[in-house]
Amino acid sequence: MSRPLRIEYPNAWYHVMNRGAGYRNIFSSDTHRMLFLDLLSQISKMFRVEIHGFCLMGNHYHLLIHTPEGNLQRAMRHLNGVYTQRHNRLETTDGPLFRGRYKAILIEPDAYLLNVSRYIHLNPVVAGVTSSARTYQWSSYRYYMGAKAMPEWLHTKFVLNMLGRQQRRRSYRSFVEKGVDDETQLFYGKNKLPAVMGSDTFRESICSRLPVNAEIPEIKKLRPVPSVLAIIQAVSLVFASPEKEILQAVRGRGMKSHARSAGIYCCRKFAGLSLNEIATAFGLSHYGSVSGSVARFERQICEDAGLAELVHEVEKKINE
Repeated sequence: MSRPLRIEYPNAWYHVMNRGAGYRNIFSSDTHRMLFLDLLSQISKMFRVEIHGFCLMGNHYHLLIHTPEGNLQRAMRHLNGVYTQRHNRLETTDGPLFRGRYKAILIEPDAYLLNVSRYIHLNPVVAGVTSSARTYQWSSYRYYMGAKAMPEWLHTKFVLNMLGRQQRRRSYRSFVEKGVDDETQLFYGKNKLPAVMGSDTFRESICSRLPVNAEIPEIKKLRPVPSVLAIIQAVSLVFASPEKEILQAVRGRGMKSHARSAGIYCCRKFAGLSLNEIATAFGLSHYGSVSGSVARFERQICEDAGLAELVHEVEKKINE
């Protein structure tokens, strides 16, 4: 299994979460919870990360984190590693505590930070643990509402100021009490959470920071899916073959037939189109013809380095 995609850069915002292995309870007492909060204080000082929200549930946690120095992995490695050690010492046990390293969703702050903050603070309400987010002791919401003795490592002003400078606590309470919005609910309701929460423009800016590596599934999901037309245009340029001849069956073993095979292959490889969709686009009578064409072309590019390089050029043009 591949590791989750990690996207780091200075001033990035994240919703970070992790769950106990096998859904085991990771906070079995207030002592455990206080230990975890102490470690949040520690990573805020050691790694200069900003904690803008938290919620500790029985078998998982949620954090809203800003990283001025782009070092989330280092901070989270320390948090999860040290907490596991201390938890196991308290419980006189050993072995992994969490089901994995952690899940970090990169957030476009201007558009989605408020919604994510609300989602985190409403987690115990949605789970049926409490009827009011304000009465839940182990989240940052009560500090957003002005509770005394706020931890020095917790930041609330940035999110509150997004609602204006006047009566911001009242505005935030009203905002939270409206409940999780449909868009956010849809995002978090997915079986596999995306790596980025943001607009198309934001996602494209994140893609520009990543390596061109179509074999990493989460990178493929971030990039816009190319259209058949965009693929055909790229193949036409690279293979020096008219678009019309790529879409129509051409007899022979020359560059023209290579171009058509490349077009079919790239529609499958880089756009993820179904066999039926490709068959329709290329005027084939049966989707089985597509499957056979893709398999043959894959063998050809394995045997022909020059052909493989042309396909790589097509991929680069598609992603430009």
